[in-house]
Amino acid sequence: MKQAPTPDELRAQIAPLDDLDRKVLGGMVAVWMAEPTKLRDQEWTAQQFVHVATVAHGFDGEQGPASTEDVERIRGYAQARMDDVLRVGLGLFVRVASEMQAREGGFDYEDAQECVRGYLGGEG
Repeated sequence: MKQAPTPDELRAQIAPLDDLDRKVLGGMVAVWMAEPTKLRDQEWTAQQFVHVATVAHGFDGEQGPASTEDVERIRGYAQARMDDVLRVGLGLFVRVASEMQAREGGFDYEDAQECVRGYLGGEG
């Protein structure tokens, strides 16, 4: 991605995503913010996507081991949605980075997260 999508372009890309996709999208952007040097590592990104999707589906390990059905749900979701969610996620990451760099006085992680939430349409 050579330049950040405009805010309107990004909102148009996010608009058709459902709540689960938006949770995964926000989680992936947070992961990339924490590990920006790994952004282009496809294997690492795929592993992180599965982890974030697992948590977003509500399988966070507190209920014990995942069932075969749970694993298949996550696998199916990843196969169906990973490419689209990661494409929009990269655009969101680049857009937020661009906005943060343009801020006078600097920014911190919370500022960036607030910006992400603004695009995703929620405060939490």
